[in-house]
Amino acid sequence: LERGSIGCPGSKGRARTRAAWVGRGDRRVPREAMGGTMSGQQARRPAPLPPVFYSEEFFKEYGSSGSPAPSAQSIAAVVAAPESVDAPSRGELKGTERNRILAELREDELSAAEAAARRIGTWAAELQARTVPCGAEQAEVERCYAAPPMGDQLRCGPIVDVFVRCAKL
Repeated sequence: LERGSIGCPGSKGRARTRAAWVGRGDRRVPREAMGGTMSGQQARRPAPLPPVFYSEEFFKEYGSSGSPAPSAQSIAAVVAAPESVDAPSRGELKGTERNRILAELREDELSAAEAAARRIGTWAAELQARTVPCGAEQAEVERCYAAPPMGDQLRCGPIVDVFVRCAKL
């Protein structure tokens, strides 16, 4: 065996390297990066996320329009709150955020629906305000068929032709 090799002759130490890397070709990454562990090591748990404190300027610039920005006093009260007060659980925070997002979506959908209703109402009003095209020619055709000249409906042909020409425009 060659010096530093593990396993078969000619492996040149690659057996150890292969065990620590996963993937193919150019996309090989350490097993630890994919959530795996080396033998004999324990999996690390991710550290809890640190608390985030926002300034009043941040709230003024990026705060939602639904609620006013908190004042410096309310921020100081939250920061100075004793540790014994039960903080909302992660599930409660997720639920609150989900409800806020759903409320925003409902508001967006409602405003889109109201805009569509206004657009359709405007279109309907314009449509009702229009006069029927070729109304005079149509009335002439109806009059001709109701009382045909000399009792022959075939004599209404020229009147019908005038209506057809008008309707094709």
